[in-house]
Amino acid sequence: MSAGIKVQSPRLAGTVGSRRAMLETLVRHLPMVRLRVPALLALVLAAGCAGQITTPGGSDDAAVAAAKAKFTASVQPIMDGFCGSCHLGQANIDFLRPEPDPRTQMLAWDGLVRLDAPPTSGLLTKGAHSGPALTPDQSAVILDWIDLEVLAAGGEPPADVETEKLTPQPGVNTLDLGPIGLTGSSLSFLYEPLATGMYLSDIQVTGGTGGVHVVNPLFVIWNEGSPEPDPINRFGNIDLVVQEGLTSYVGGGTAVFVDVAPTSDISVHFRVAELADGTDPGGGDGGVVGGGCNNVPAFTSAAQPPLAASCGNCHGAGGQTNAISATDMTRIADLTAEGQAAACAQVKTRVNALDPVNSGLFLAPDPNSGTQHPFKFATATDFQNFRNAVVQWINQE
Repeated sequence: MSAGIKVQSPRLAGTVGSRRAMLETLVRHLPMVRLRVPALLALVLAAGCAGQITTPGGSDDAAVAAAKAKFTASVQPIMDGFCGSCHLGQANIDFLRPEPDPRTQMLAWDGLVRLDAPPTSGLLTKGAHSGPALTPDQSAVILDWIDLEVLAAGGEPPADVETEKLTPQPGVNTLDLGPIGLTGSSLSFLYEPLATGMYLSDIQVTGGTGGVHVVNPLFVIWNEGSPEPDPINRFGNIDLVVQEGLTSYVGGGTAVFVDVAPTSDISVHFRVAELADGTDPGGGDGGVVGGGCNNVPAFTSAAQPPLAASCGNCHGAGGQTNAISATDMTRIADLTAEGQAAACAQVKTRVNALDPVNSGLFLAPDPNSGTQHPFKFATATDFQNFRNAVVQWINQE
């Protein structure tokens, strides 16, 4: 297999009998999961059947027509209801103004819609700001539209790749990526069962023959045999290249899944899984696209003091190698603007923006979490004070 060619996934064995059934089941469980190539192509074909094909007179071709129809029917109502009060008329953020039309404005707005990497579009990663964050359902609708815009611009639709299922055991678990064409490559993690969930840490990718390039590793928990994708798609902004013989952490390296059976199987879907092509978009063993902070001053004011005091000795500069690998806070004590921006981005990989109090950042030091961690707060009150302070930043982020 040559570099740059997407690996097509084999069929998963199990209760779902076919690829199409698998995708439909995943979509029913979580609209945020965008395993939707057939649906996208169906929209394009429908537009073509309606006669919307490029002609000498300049009418839209099928792909453009499908993107416009999706925007008008599904995205515009979200924008009008959630975003219009600010982004319709306020100077410098008026990407919804009607001249020539909101769709054209949004596509032209710097970083708002990224056709090269749709999940990292600013529209989807902004989160809560002076306005509300998009809900998962709204984000899914908007991402479907952006994917149609990729097709309209002549790009290729996303082609997801899935691993086989694995029944995790306490300790180190390894998913072999060989069956999807990546000989010698693997994804590994430490597993710890919780009373009502699963705790994964040290999530890493190791490059085998030819290295590996993966985009958006999406964990799927087969809860009582029913697939339940990660409801926040926490690694949605990951674009990781790992050269042959090297290992790199996936984002912050941890994931917590609640309200699932601890004995559930796990599989992982990738938007792209292919050989490394010799270039490294991250400037090192691996790279992460996106993930920067929107409100660094709030981080420095509310989160930096308790994090530095309680976590800095192990996770900060000069700390323990294993601790830094699990949660990197090596810039936490660097109070320069650059240092705090870096520290904020490091910590943000452990944050659940949709459910801040249940962020992975808080699980390890919680005296009542039941996880094995060298440091636990002495009392529940001490932990709550720590969490409340950090959540102040997360809410502003």
